[in-house]
Amino acid sequence: MNRVERLHQRIKENIFFIKNDFPKEKSLQVPRKLHPYMETKRNRTLKPSVVFLINSLCEGGAERVLITLSNYFVQQNYDVTILLLSKNNFYSIPKNVNVVYLSKMNDNLLGIGKLFYIPFHAWKLKQYIKNNDIETVQSSLFRANFVNIISGILGAKHNIQVVNHSVVSRFLKEGISGKINLLLIRYLYPKADMVLHISKQMKSYFNQNFLNNKDEKVIYNPHNIESIIQQSKEPIEKFYFDKNKRYLITVGRLIAIKHVEDVINALSRLDSNIELIVLGQGVEESFLKQRAKIKSVENRVHFLGQVTNPFNYMKQSDIFISSSEIEGFPNVLIEAMICKTSVISSDCLSGPREIIAPNSNLSERLSTGMELHQFGILYAVRDVEALVQSIKKILIDKKLKNKLEENGFVQSHRFSVQNIANQYKSVLLRR
Repeated sequence: MNRVERLHQRIKENIFFIKNDFPKEKSLQVPRKLHPYMETKRNRTLKPSVVFLINSLCEGGAERVLITLSNYFVQQNYDVTILLLSKNNFYSIPKNVNVVYLSKMNDNLLGIGKLFYIPFHAWKLKQYIKNNDIETVQSSLFRANFVNIISGILGAKHNIQVVNHSVVSRFLKEGISGKINLLLIRYLYPKADMVLHISKQMKSYFNQNFLNNKDEKVIYNPHNIESIIQQSKEPIEKFYFDKNKRYLITVGRLIAIKHVEDVINALSRLDSNIELIVLGQGVEESFLKQRAKIKSVENRVHFLGQVTNPFNYMKQSDIFISSSEIEGFPNVLIEAMICKTSVISSDCLSGPREIIAPNSNLSERLSTGMELHQFGILYAVRDVEALVQSIKKILIDKKLKNKLEENGFVQSHRFSVQNIANQYKSVLLRR
């Protein structure tokens, strides 16, 4: 038995042990005045209820999707509960949404440390489901998905729905933690009642390399277009946009797979009146600042950290750039389109091509160069020269820039919360 097989066997043994010997925890029943689900069970004329599960509400695309959906369902007179594995609330919780923390775990733990909490969280979830008579729990992100499925193994009687927000291949480069995640996916996902994917190519990759579930569906991420437009008009207090300069912008976590250094390298080959705004934080920040210094553009790259409203920055910028090696369904591309900002994206797996070039062959990937499409430009991953040419093409041609902005704005309405929420409603309310 090799190392991977031994690890797989240990995971199975641990799950069996937890199912039979995990100590009982204090009931997680929510006070009736805060959670009317029990009344709903007895009287179907009252509000329908939905229950979401996610790791936390830290800064991220999946977290923003959950907040958008929760806010919409509350406005539609639903009872909404968000279950959280840990507390890290970057996003504001919508009014009238019930929030339950399944533990006091520190969200700053390393990835492998968080995995050890999964059985504990699964037991807590099982208790919550039992005490509140929950029918369906829809989870997002891999760790929350594992918790949701294992709670069923431990005896919870509920409809298990899991949402994939990231391409599974990301774990191939994450060492022992990645191997554990891959084993858990292979062992646990067949036990889910429904698997949702946020892009067609994500589903295709998952099916080719892992499994085909008996019940799968693709639902794109929803966006509150009216809210984003309104926020894009708010004044910016912490940065001054010089009318004599052109601005590129990138938004997201500063981690290796985002390859923000490619944008910095491209900037060093552009005119000096072009500058770059970087919104977000992460472990790569020091490296990126050093890269800007090495390329002698440190005065042209503005690291502004996390901001609660990135949309007014997008609105004021000339081009939004996504340079990732891998993505799920990049919300920021849609958000930039809503702000009427031209978009350039690496042609990575899985979502960018479906957004920018939906009528092209979605299984194709550029190996070099760039492609101009109706809603933006795609360039080959890590091809800095292609990125430079893409930026120049838009900045030089004002007519093209205006056309991409208008086309992108129209395209963004495909992903409105009104359109997407109805698809979520159809699966959440299955009985």
